[in-house]
Parts: sequence; structure tokens; C-alpha cells
Amino acid sequence: MEQRTARSAAGPSPASAQSPVPADKLLHSGNSGFTIARSAQLKYEHRVEGRKLFADVIAYMNQADLNGASFYFYEEAFGKQDRVHWLIHWKTPNDYAISLHMVDHDEKMIDMLESDAVVDDAGAGVWGRAVVEGSVRERILVPQHGLVHEEDDHDSGELWVDPARLQTGQPDTELLHSANALLTLHRSGQASHEFRKEARLYAFAWQNEVNRKLPGRATSYLYEETFGVMDRLHWLIHLKDFDAYQELLELERTDKGFLALGERQFIAERKGGGTWGRSFVPGTIEDTVLLPYQLRPGA
Repeated sequence: MEQRTARSAAGPSPASAQSPVPADKLLHSGNSGFTIARSAQLKYEHRVEGRKLFADVIAYMNQADLNGASFYFYEEAFGKQDRVHWLIHWKTPNDYAISLHMVDHDEKMIDMLESDAVVDDAGAGVWGRAVVEGSVRERILVPQHGLVHEEDDHDSGELWVDPARLQTGQPDTELLHSANALLTLHRSGQASHEFRKEARLYAFAWQNEVNRKLPGRATSYLYEETFGVMDRLHWLIHLKDFDAYQELLELERTDKGFLALGERQFIAERKGGGTWGRSFVPGTIEDTVLLPYQLRPGA
């Protein structure tokens, strides 16, 4: 059934409410082949108009036909105040050129980006006035698939690689992703080059515990950072609500499977042995909580 997720008067809406595309046709973290994770620090004096500007831009881009691309806008919670995030999902890297053409040649888009929606304080273009210089960052996330199944087991179709949903055995009716989750935990960590395979084995083992024990409450996907830092891994852990986040934390503290995972020797004795902790560079695992930006009624 085709339906759009509507904003609920009783609570927050998922990111799918930012798009007019029917829910069953949306690209998201589970079914796309290529994702851009973008973040920016808003200037405090332009925090309101900056959010409105970027919300208007993604709404316009979601209405356009960019080969099915989806643009989702999020607030960072429990981190830096007024830092915002986007998850932009594509089928292939080639589709990125479609959006560049739109930004450069679509008159309405140019007007939004160059109008006076943000009061000039530095003579920069409108979107540039809203953000701190040098704070806009992008990372390319590609679903990790080499350890999940044989390369020829699945036909990726139009996608660049097999989608992340193939990493989990959860049924489609229980899958959470960037479009339908009310909370997303973006975790990143730097795998040791020496133990890069062991780090990935642990990442999948941890993820499998989550997906097996919290169906309908949490879904985790693993990605490689491409065209960026070598062996930087990313998880997008999608949660039904804040209670599900607490359930995840409780599992890690008390569940026998999780506790055993922490003690498992992922590194072979011939390499010196060790648990998963030896396979990651110390201090590099970071969590960022993303909440879908809530459109104003009528927006």
C-alpha cells in the first residue's frame, strides 16, 4: 500500500514526513547503495532561519525527480548545540551529478540558496551566512557486504552495491531505517589497519546481536567510509524510540550474548591474541544521536 507517513499530533514524526514520496518507494539507509552523511554547525544568531532554509531546500529536492534520491534532515541531540545533519541516499555515485546540475541550473533552487532568507553578516551567500565557516563535512557511506554473503548471491539491480538491509535477518515489516526511525545512533570507529578484518568481524557480530534481540525495536547497519579515511567504519543504528535506546544500553550491560562478545578472542593467537578492543584504535569510537527535524504544520 502506498502511503506517506503523516506528522502525528501526539508525537514526533520520522524523517519520511519530510518527503512527499510514498513510504514504500523511499530510498533510505536500508535499501540505498550510496549514502552521504553531511553535518554543519549553525551560527547561533542564525539558528532559526538556518534550519528553515535547509528544511525548505530538502523539501524542494525531495519533490524533484533525482532518480529516487532521498534527503533527510536531522537535529543532533546530546552533542553540539545547533549542529545539524543530513542523510542523503542514492542508488549510485553517478546520481550525485543530478543534484549538482539542479543546484547549478534550477532557478528556484538558485533563488533559495542566494536569496536574503538569512540576514547578511559577512557578505557570503545565503546558506553560507547560516553556518560556521569550515564546519560543513561530508562522509560517503557504502554498505559493508563482503562478510555477509557471497558476492554473486544477490542482484543489486540499479544499486552500486548490495543494500544494507541484507545484513539483517529481520523481516521487512520490522526493519527500521533512516526514513521510519524516531532516533538514529550514528556510530563511527577507526579500525586498526593491522586488524582490519577482525574489526569488521566484531562489528558484524555486535550488530547481529542487536538485530536478533531487538527486532522491531532496533535495526543496525554497517558501512564502510569510502573516498575518506581508510578503515573507518560506520554503523547507523535505528531505534523505534528513546525506550529502545535504553533497551540497547541495558542489553550491552546485562545480556549474556553481549557480555560473551566482549570476552571473545577475535584476534588469533598467532597475531598475539586479543578481544575486539585491540582491533580498534583507542578513543576513536564516537556516537552521535540524530533526531528527525520536525516540519512545522502546513510546511
